[in-house]
Amino acid sequence: MLAYVLNKHGKPLMPCKAAKARKLLKAGEAKVVKRTPFTIKLLHGSSGHTQHVVAGMDTGSKHVGCAAIANGKVIYQSEVALRTDVSKKMQQRAMYRRTRRNRKLRYRPARWLNRASMRKEGRLAPSLKSKLDSHLREKKQVEAILPISHWKVETASFDIHKITNPIVTSAGYQQGALLGYYNVKAYVLQRDNYKCQSGRKTKHNVKLHVHHKVFRSQGGTDAPSNLIALCETCHNDLHAGKFELKVKRSKTKHATEIGILKAQLKQCWDFEETFGYVTKFKREQVLGLPKTHYYDAVSICCEDGELVQQGKHVLRKRHVASGDYQQTKGIRSEKRIPVGKLFGLKKHDFVQTPQGTGFVKGKRSSGYFALETILGDKVHASANIKKNTVRISARTTTLTQLMEAAIPLGTKVPSILAVN
Repeated sequence: MLAYVLNKHGKPLMPCKAAKARKLLKAGEAKVVKRTPFTIKLLHGSSGHTQHVVAGMDTGSKHVGCAAIANGKVIYQSEVALRTDVSKKMQQRAMYRRTRRNRKLRYRPARWLNRASMRKEGRLAPSLKSKLDSHLREKKQVEAILPISHWKVETASFDIHKITNPIVTSAGYQQGALLGYYNVKAYVLQRDNYKCQSGRKTKHNVKLHVHHKVFRSQGGTDAPSNLIALCETCHNDLHAGKFELKVKRSKTKHATEIGILKAQLKQCWDFEETFGYVTKFKREQVLGLPKTHYYDAVSICCEDGELVQQGKHVLRKRHVASGDYQQTKGIRSEKRIPVGKLFGLKKHDFVQTPQGTGFVKGKRSSGYFALETILGDKVHASANIKKNTVRISARTTTLTQLMEAAIPLGTKVPSILAVN
């Protein structure tokens, strides 16, 4: 276990062992500034000497791996779970806004196409902006506790055409499925023989619509594979919830997001670029590590043929919203939801109780809360927080928990650990 060290001005120094940090705290020469990861701040001057620290990041659209090595040892490794609910939350917020206009309240005029953010050049969708900010936030958090000398980042490029059509030839790239059609709608109607594809045994309307199988708000695209021809009657019934279509999710959503994130990161960050095949070779053939995002980041940090001493713990992180905006529930919003503190605790506070330690998942006015781990696993469904409860850390937009790292390949597992 390492303790991260800041000088009296808040600048990061090299980490120290837990025993040394304990001596500094006991002698009154330092104070604790953060529990996870454990960070102390010196109260007096220091030499300020630092060593060469290489940090690496494994980018992704669902998870981000990050690591740092110095003197042949892994001194930091983390895995961040990115938010995937931004589109759904914005759709829910728009629904609340529309319903407010229909209530007997002050009139809120409808607004569209007059938002400065919508006309901004180079604008990113909110879901993508959240993921880009998460990458940069992790970079900032690492640089706040370690004197990083150099960054290595793994980027990826995907061939979207080959993902959707694996047997495409070199000449086929210029002769796509839409060749000869004015637009995507014309192609979809021709492909579906100008007939409704709902499969319902009912009287179909003559007028045809093009429907998104997976809504754009849920990550769907305008690709022909995500579009289907429906008659007006079936289209209206589908949106009314009278029947459902069995659809397959897009195979290119995450590949497209990675391509956009790669371009955006290069614009705002100066780093050494590396690629997945290099990372895989070093992780499997040199280090002998299992496939995880943080072990990929460790491999990114290493030079060719370099061996490093692995860390036993990993920081699991999860990004959540800054607040809870739904304040009522029920058909007529007659039930109020306690979004503030209840018994001195808020949702996502990290607490220690006799029944277990975890994040507050659900609150009850009876004082029995549901607790979960950073990974969403259940700790206790009804822990009594009214007695012998300690709040270890308050809610933030980045939830952090220290957990054991995966066991490297070829390592003998103790019998007790194997049972657990």
